[in-house]
Amino acid sequence: MEKSQIKIQREKPERCFVYIVLINLVILFIVITGIIVDIHDYISDTKSTYRSVTCCGSICLKCFFSFYTFATMLTWGCILLLFIGICKAIHKIISLLSLNYNFIYSLSPLPIECHPKLKNIANNPRFCNHLVLLNNSKQRYAFTQGLWKPKVYVSSGICSYLTKEELLAVILHEMHHQESKDPLKLFFIHIFSAFNFFLPVNQYLLNKFSSASEKAADDSAVNFSGESLDLASAIVKISRSNNITLRSQMIFFLEGQNTNIEERLRRLLEPEIAPPSYDKVYAFSSYFLSIGIAIAICLSLFKPLAWIRMADCNTMACHINTCR
Repeated sequence: MEKSQIKIQREKPERCFVYIVLINLVILFIVITGIIVDIHDYISDTKSTYRSVTCCGSICLKCFFSFYTFATMLTWGCILLLFIGICKAIHKIISLLSLNYNFIYSLSPLPIECHPKLKNIANNPRFCNHLVLLNNSKQRYAFTQGLWKPKVYVSSGICSYLTKEELLAVILHEMHHQESKDPLKLFFIHIFSAFNFFLPVNQYLLNKFSSASEKAADDSAVNFSGESLDLASAIVKISRSNNITLRSQMIFFLEGQNTNIEERLRRLLEPEIAPPSYDKVYAFSSYFLSIGIAIAICLSLFKPLAWIRMADCNTMACHINTCR
């Protein structure tokens, strides 16, 4: 594989991560700025709306079903979305950190020297202090975990299951994730997706980041070892051996590793064949729908209520005869 192609593939997950960060920070800035700047107006508008709707001693339907009332409710709906997103983000942070802690510390590490295949591989300076052998002979997995100082974890089961060449290919794949700090990026993506849960583009970019990072790690492993067949063989073996229960426990670590396996294998075994194009309909729909939601939020938070009041002045001066 040419170095230019490897460089292009490495840049794809970086772009996805930058897009997610920029999009979500912009939305976050808009929502917080709008609330801070106009919070007094929101309260004043709410009081005015309440007085208009209840001016007859009961609910005035003419005043209730009005543009002014709808705009006021939409504003508080955006504020509600903000607090729901904050709660979801906090819950996501706690659950991910808890998952990291509970899973890793439920397994006991072993000295690298305990497994002859891993001992020979670990002699490479690139893997020094970055490779951890876990005492789990029943399960076969390899993943990268850690936010600030990620490490590559392999089970004793996968070391016995794969050949030395296949194991090296898998470790090289995971080392790319470790060097690129993909667990930290994936952590932030999950937090942003939880915070702005109403933006469809977040899920699209999350899937694209996972797919692109896996392909970049594949290319890095093949470029280092010079052999794509070993990695392809290892991918097939691991995908067939791991059960659903294990994957549900390790979904954060293994995000994207078993997605589009056929496409990854085709890239490794038949790189001359053009890869399939992304679902453009899904991509454009997620972008345009997110843009529409963002515009609605901006209009609801920074709306010029003067024209609404002028166009709907009866709402502000509701009388008994108009209620009837």
